[in-house]
Amino acid sequence: MPVHFSILLIEPPGIDSQLINLMLAPENFHVSAAECGTEAWNLIQESEPPDLVVIDIDLPVSGQIRIGGNQLLQLLGKKSGWCDVPKIILTTSQNSSIPKQLPVSQIEAIILKPYDPRRFMEEIYGSLSKHLDRHIQEVNRQHIHLASLIQELSTLSSKASEKNAFHQKLKAFLEFTSHHFAFEEKFMCQHNYPDFSTHHQNHNQLLTETNTLVSEIVSGSRPIQPKTVDLLKRDFFDDVSDDERYITFLKKVRTDLMR
Repeated sequence: MPVHFSILLIEPPGIDSQLINLMLAPENFHVSAAECGTEAWNLIQESEPPDLVVIDIDLPVSGQIRIGGNQLLQLLGKKSGWCDVPKIILTTSQNSSIPKQLPVSQIEAIILKPYDPRRFMEEIYGSLSKHLDRHIQEVNRQHIHLASLIQELSTLSSKASEKNAFHQKLKAFLEFTSHHFAFEEKFMCQHNYPDFSTHHQNHNQLLTETNTLVSEIVSGSRPIQPKTVDLLKRDFFDDVSDDERYITFLKKVRTDLMR
């Protein structure tokens, strides 16, 4: 079974760490581990963000660079790419003010030790499922934004006096399309999408064709006409059709995860 999810476990060595690794192993997750705040921060500096962080807030503080659990969360809250990674907090404290002290918004659960292993795994599954849902929602949001840009281009293409505005909107469309493709491909690669290679090739072809079209329009070698925008619309809907298979794949992964 392919590995679709990555988890960073930040937990001191001992029974708890052994138990968590024992619970996660059968799920075929890719688990990276750190035993203290300093080790975790060094690992974070050289790694891509995972799908989930599981952190013991009561980390031991030692060494010349002293990073405890709360401080590590503060650092994560300021680090691009990591601040929005969902987090599960483990703690021995019954202090109800813990959630208010945390400087991050993506806290999926705070689990008090000792805990029920079944509840722990339910939180793991639930957090990863919500992580997938957020990605699907963002892909759909980006599709809507691209469709809106195309609609604006279509309106501007019929107005000769709006040439400069058309050029600016066209560049915005190209920039956002590049961002959209990069956003999707990063997630596809991390989650072993089986059609990634084909999808990547289609993206490159679409970008090449769109870049050529934009260059021709900006240089004046291709007139601004509604049918010109129709070419962009055709390419856009071709990509959306490809993405439907991608979304179907993600939904199946989510369904399998929650069984």
